[in-house]
Amino acid sequence: MTLENVFIKVVNFLEENKYPYLIIGGIAAGVLGEPRVTGDIDINIKIKKDSVGNFLTDVENAGFTFERNDVNKRVKETGTFKIYCQDFHIDFIISSTKFEESALKRHKKIKIFGIEANFPTPEDLILFKIIPARPMDKIDIENIVGRHRDKLDKKYLLDWAMKLADEAEDMRIYEEIKKLL
Repeated sequence: MTLENVFIKVVNFLEENKYPYLIIGGIAAGVLGEPRVTGDIDINIKIKKDSVGNFLTDVENAGFTFERNDVNKRVKETGTFKIYCQDFHIDFIISSTKFEESALKRHKKIKIFGIEANFPTPEDLILFKIIPARPMDKIDIENIVGRHRDKLDKKYLLDWAMKLADEAEDMRIYEEIKKLL
């Protein structure tokens, strides 16, 4: 099975079961910025932590695998978890902030690998990536800004950057967004 096949399988599963989601991470960075290699799928999903068990039953019935104890522990500790499809893993981040709710509502359907999937707007992907700001995230952000510079909603970006900076008590988030614009 290829990453493309896993992507199609997980998106079809999410769509068929009507789970609100966004494709984020390397695949989204490649679609909204510049293509790059990635070995997994990252998804922001709107489910309640207390209904993860139901979600796991659904993914198991769809042929995905996971380590239940690990998932339960990670959900409690970090609000994230991982499932597998053969040699590939899918990382889920449970939507838990007002920013994530906003990004989910603003999603755009983009066709990739022959199917439509929910992707964040360029502004929202920049904000998702500015929070951890790992070296690859910074490259992805520069590529997204480079591709969409004239079309970016600067007010939206600055407003959310300030809110995220306040929440994190880290003005780096706001200052980096300001520099990019």
